[in-house]
Amino acid sequence: MNDLSDPSNARHELTDAVSTSVAVLAPRGRDAAVARQLLEREGLRAIEVSSLEGLAALVDDQIGAALVTEEALAGSGSGSDSLKRALLAQPPWSDIPFIVLANGSVSNRSVAATQRMDDLGNAVLLSRPLHAEALVRSVRSALKARQRQHEARARMEELQLREQQLYESEAKFQAIANSVDQMIWSTLPDGFHDYYNKRWYEFTGVPEGSTDGEAWNGMFHPDDQERAWKIWRHSLRTGEPYEIEYRLKHRSGRYRWVLGRALPVRDPGGKILRWYGSCTDIHEIKIAGEQRQLMLAEMNHRVKNSLAMVHAMVSQTLRQSASLDDARASILARLGMMSQAHDRLINSTWSEAHIRDVADTALAPHHANEGRFTICGPDLPIGSKQALALTMALHELATNAVKYGALSCENGKVLVEWSVCRIDDADHLHFVWSEGGGPAVRKPDRRGFGSRMIEQALASYFNGTADLSYDPGGLRFELTAPMDGLTR
Repeated sequence: MNDLSDPSNARHELTDAVSTSVAVLAPRGRDAAVARQLLEREGLRAIEVSSLEGLAALVDDQIGAALVTEEALAGSGSGSDSLKRALLAQPPWSDIPFIVLANGSVSNRSVAATQRMDDLGNAVLLSRPLHAEALVRSVRSALKARQRQHEARARMEELQLREQQLYESEAKFQAIANSVDQMIWSTLPDGFHDYYNKRWYEFTGVPEGSTDGEAWNGMFHPDDQERAWKIWRHSLRTGEPYEIEYRLKHRSGRYRWVLGRALPVRDPGGKILRWYGSCTDIHEIKIAGEQRQLMLAEMNHRVKNSLAMVHAMVSQTLRQSASLDDARASILARLGMMSQAHDRLINSTWSEAHIRDVADTALAPHHANEGRFTICGPDLPIGSKQALALTMALHELATNAVKYGALSCENGKVLVEWSVCRIDDADHLHFVWSEGGGPAVRKPDRRGFGSRMIEQALASYFNGTADLSYDPGGLRFELTAPMDGLTR
């Protein structure tokens, strides 16, 4: 038994009842009663009506077909108009079939009667006298056609519902995909990229559709492309999740580190239907991690340098002092300045610093002998990361000068100067460390941690270029960076 509380079951019950219902309009004698008995004997439900108005009232999805005698259509007036309006008002899927029992030949039929039959639309004429079997077969054929109309309506409503659900699902997916910070993409089972969300185009700045298919790999850093392809092909071949860190070209033209991930969506049989993936901008996290490792390595290196500096300072002081008391006082003073400089470096948050302050702080432990340093340049603000990097670089340069360069002898001097210059129609910082009066400089056989840190790390922090020049007359270091690299 069907559950009539379910709207779909209730609709089926109604459709079944309608599909076996026949309206009978036969106003003369016992025609209507005879037709009703004949139809009900065949299991069909007959509904007798006495007028065209009554027939019009049943048109609205309440009958499967109508059996009408020609004489019932012969009248004129409001009844004919009511039926015509009801038929015209049917929904697009509905076209009620009529069986008209005609009287005699067509030649005896008036123009008005012919027009009323034409107004019925879906009508067949059966001439009387009529055999009962022919009538029943005609009615069953009309009801079957009507049933197919209801089935077509059900399929149409189901398709409309699915279309609406698909639209809502697509709208929901687009809303979610475009509201997150990640770049979302999807591919066909073979890896062909056919969708990117708005974040992808906002990040890359490329035209929509320009990275479909395999064109996405061209957005990777050249050094990362082969590795990315290898891992992606492995995932496509095995169905394993895809995960990789690579550098993706930003709309600014620079490359930024992103984390790429993808998972397959499978059908019940395990077949991959699509791949859905994301790209997350991890550039700041990546750089912060590299900076953290650099700082740890630098701290380890710096402790060793500090010990070496103390040794050099004590040795030079002992050689230059007239007495042990003078040497002890000088050593204590210099150790005190080193301690203060380290305290200032550790305790300062440097939310905003200035190059002059950074230079003075970094070089304070080496100012024991006046006149050894010349420091000059405009008062330029720099960010905290740049300040820390510059402090480390200056400390490294000064330590090297004390151990091997201009500060390892009495007459050596160091010039630290910076200025703003014009390069390619944009202002740039030009920072120079220049030594003179020290031992002859020789380029080392290998590059140690200190030189790599000065040339690579410092340049990266300032988004510029750095160069160490081993001129025999004195070591020279130059940093050139755009002005926005000072505080970015």
